[in-house]
Amino acid sequence: WEQDSEDLILRLESCIRLNDAYQQLYHAAKEKLAEKPKGKQFDFVEKEIFSKLDQFCKRAQKLIDMFTTIVQFRVLAGHSIDGMQTLIKGFFDLVEDFKKKGYDLLEYTKNSFDRDFLEFNVAVGELETTLQAFINSKFENIGSTEHALELLNEYKTLIQRESLKSDLDSKHVLIFYKYGQDLLE
Repeated sequence: WEQDSEDLILRLESCIRLNDAYQQLYHAAKEKLAEKPKGKQFDFVEKEIFSKLDQFCKRAQKLIDMFTTIVQFRVLAGHSIDGMQTLIKGFFDLVEDFKKKGYDLLEYTKNSFDRDFLEFNVAVGELETTLQAFINSKFENIGSTEHALELLNEYKTLIQRESLKSDLDSKHVLIFYKYGQDLLE
């Protein structure tokens, strides 16, 4: 929790890439040996070799998701967007509640983490829905296309989560539709 979130994310992603590379090399070596059936073959049980590493990587992916969300909300909090304070406070209250559970985040064998992580994600999903509604409301009463594009660019620099980015991408259509209506008036 005390580490730099972005650095932590990079290290967790490295763990996942290492697992992928390790398994690819294992399979490549196994296939190469299979081409020479008279030689010594791999007779290992893959599940025994990779299951713990795969479980750890699943946990790492969950932590990447969690800390990416934390980074997202820290960025939003740092920009003091009027009307978003309650939403941001709600998110950081969720994080504090999760911290209080006292998990060793890398202990992938504790299933209670998975249940609490799921609950955390449901709550975050509700906050993201509220955030999307907040952003949508900012685009409803914009007077000019130029102002709408400025607002869109501001949000695009702040928003990092894919679900929110795709919603922002759809705003271009709305802005240019409104621009077309303005031209017809």
